[in-house]
Parts: sequence; C-alpha cells; structure tokens
Amino acid sequence: RVVTGALEVERAAKNIGSSLEAAPFVYITDDGLPKDLLLAAQTGVDFAEVCITSGITILAFEGPEAAFRLVDVPGVAVVFAKASGIKCARSWRYFDPATADPEFPGITPRDAAAMREWRAANP
Repeated sequence: RVVTGALEVERAAKNIGSSLEAAPFVYITDDGLPKDLLLAAQTGVDFAEVCITSGITILAFEGPEAAFRLVDVPGVAVVFAKASGIKCARSWRYFDPATADPEFPGITPRDAAAMREWRAANP
C-alpha cells in the first residue's frame, strides 16, 4: 500500500504514466514490531512483481524525512525512483539491455525464457 500510494503521487504529478516506469526505494524499520518481521515478510518474494514495478530496492533502515509514508503502516517509507534501461516489448518492464538474451534482445531475460518455453511447446 505504501509503494502504491507513492506511485499514485508520481502519476498525479505526471512523472510516470505506469507503475512499470518506477523502481522505488523502500525503507523498512521494525518500529516496535518483532525483530525483522517486515523484512522477513518480503524474503523470497519478488516485491517488484507484487508492486507492479520494474524494480525495487529494499533497505533496512529509516527512510529520509521527505519519503512517502502512510500513518497506518508504521516502519515503511518509499522514495520514488524512475526505472532505468529499456522497455521490454513483451512485459513493458524496464530492464538493463546488457542482461538481454542475444536471441531476444528486446525483451527481459524472464520473458525470453517464456518465449523459449512457448516455442518448444508450439513447434
């Protein structure tokens, strides 16, 4: 909810049109919760996928004073950052073109793997 709220502020300001244009920084602190509960909640989860962003950086400390926060979600602060790289022709996520599969240079490595699977199943 905090990431979505921060992205809505940027969308309203016309800084982004889609959440996939973002790669925010998310600051998480315990704020009275059991040690590392918030950090443990995101372990093993593709948080960028959950938030529908092209990337996300999770940092285990208090965010800057100007970070976006929600009063009812203590311990979480978000700083907007625009995604870098190129836009994937398949998923529209932004990614580093240096990581692209040479056979599928215009799409993310994940999408390239999906294309290979589809091609193998549909010769």
